[in-house]
Amino acid sequence: MQSIIVDTSAIVFAMENRKDIFDSIEERMPGARILISNGIVEELEMIAASGNENRKSAKMALALLVKHNIDALKDHSYVDDWIVKESVKRSCVVCTNDIELKSRLKNAKIEVLSVSAMGILR
Repeated sequence: MQSIIVDTSAIVFAMENRKDIFDSIEERMPGARILISNGIVEELEMIAASGNENRKSAKMALALLVKHNIDALKDHSYVDDWIVKESVKRSCVVCTNDIELKSRLKNAKIEVLSVSAMGILR
């Protein structure tokens, strides 16, 4: 089974555009296992609790994780480091809209997808 790691930036961007990123992943990669770390959940919780303009999107994202029964993998390292390490270890795709992270992943020869405003993974 193919796996995909989904980053906070991609989840929040999709929510800002009222798109269900997990449905988009299912369309692009049917049956793929979606991976996130507890660090990504913590980032979403921090954004949701803040006065940040993305607060509402983060709250919706947290609800979507529950709706899709996505469990976070336990890890205590810096989120971007975890994403790079896990994607190399598991040879999996990463979905992110973070430019710096994309660069790190491409240097590690990891396939990277991004979310468009239409919710399409490219």
